[in-house]
Amino acid sequence: MNVMEPSADAVRPSPEQTVRHLLESAREQATRVDLEAAFAWVTEGRLAEDLLADWRRLDDEVNVERRRCWEALRVLRDVTAPQDTVRYGRCAAERILEGDLRALVSRTARAVGWCEQARDEVMGDLGRLVRERRTEFPSAKAAPLGELLEELKRARADFARSLETYREEMRELSLEEQRRQEFLRSDKSISLEAIRDLSSREFEELIASLLERDGCEVRRAHGGAGDGGADVIATGGNGERIVVQCKLRRKPSAAIGVPDVQTFNGTARPDHRATHPLMVTNARFTAQAEAAAARYGITLMDGGALRAWATFGKPLRLA
Repeated sequence: MNVMEPSADAVRPSPEQTVRHLLESAREQATRVDLEAAFAWVTEGRLAEDLLADWRRLDDEVNVERRRCWEALRVLRDVTAPQDTVRYGRCAAERILEGDLRALVSRTARAVGWCEQARDEVMGDLGRLVRERRTEFPSAKAAPLGELLEELKRARADFARSLETYREEMRELSLEEQRRQEFLRSDKSISLEAIRDLSSREFEELIASLLERDGCEVRRAHGGAGDGGADVIATGGNGERIVVQCKLRRKPSAAIGVPDVQTFNGTARPDHRATHPLMVTNARFTAQAEAAAARYGITLMDGGALRAWATFGKPLRLA
């Protein structure tokens, strides 16, 4: 080309101008139905994209909280921690929350997949209809997107509810820890080690004093010959007749078995008119003894529960 000749580009319209003219011409020729359909497709495509982003955002939030749970459980997990401790309660609360979050992660993962599929189908259908020069409203995907939107609301509500339940539990445990520490510093607290050194009569009198501390009226503070298995008898604030059999053991590993439970069952209600039969030990009960007590309606208090009652000052609660 002669450099002195005018450049063809100087008079030829640019590609951008060409496309713009074509679009303007198409818009002028479009009917109202064409424009409504196009707007509906674009809006539905944006809804699918926004919904996908919202589900991914929820997934991120749940996973952040779940990682915090894992870290808390790593610090708190201790198989030797007694079940009556606040540490055990915190660990249990973290496990419950982690289970809720695990279920939510599965829900968000499924929803993200469905959102991606719905978005791809919306976009794919739009391209197909454009190629085929067809005008249709995108009603086929509206229902799934609506369901995903409602499911997102439910998932967020469940997430918020799980967190609030967990936080309330943690608040209660914090208050419980404060109460325990205050009680431990008082002269009312007695450890399991100290209890182990008591005589049988002193142990029975201790149980009677704990019942009095919790507002019961003690009728018998210790047993003796001919007590018929009722070492301590007390009346609760609502008229309950609490009959207690005390089993002091020198070894923490000692276990109270089924025969002791059966013997107590034979006298607690028939002979002593107990409404709340209670067996207390500083050791433990066998699984068979626990099963028998459940059948007979007898409350069992093992060393862990006694520690909460006597060492930490947790009030007695009878079923």
